[in-house]
Order: sequence, then structure tokens, then C-alpha cells
Amino acid sequence: LEFPCEPEGTFYGWASVANLKAPLNDGFAFFREALKHKVITVPGEFFDVNPGKRRPGPSRRKPFVRFSYGAPRAVVERGLERLEKMIRG
Repeated sequence: LEFPCEPEGTFYGWASVANLKAPLNDGFAFFREALKHKVITVPGEFFDVNPGKRRPGPSRRKPFVRFSYGAPRAVVERGLERLEKMIRG
């Protein structure tokens, strides 16, 4: 995972999954697999506003996921451990 920018004043982080092995390199596929490991992420394409589908092609946010780190530290650490296990296989 890569975090292209440091969060500024929120408790959310955007991560690129583009460099992970398929199918985890797609935000929606990452979301579905993370659910199996009891971790919730939000696919980046949910935040890609494209009224009327004026911009052609796939969402620019497709290779991203959003994480919340607003939960207690122990919960966040447990989630990160589960994601690490998921990514490493």
C-alpha cells in the first residue's frame, strides 16, 4: 500500500493499491477481500464524482481505498495485522 499524501486534520487515509498483485490492485476487489478478513475499507471509486458520466473511462479512484484510523489504537493495529496477512497471503 502507498499513501500518496499525509492526512491533514481528519482520521481518514487514502491508499493506493495499484502496486499490489491482482486482484488486490483494484479498490473494490480489495474491499471485498478485506471484508473476508473482518476489516472494512471503502473503495475509492465511491468518492469519484462524475455527474452525468461526462468523463469517459473507468474511475480515476479505482486503484484507491480509504481507511479510517478513528477507532481505538488497538482496533486499528488489529486491522492492520489482518490486512498484512491478507496481502502477504
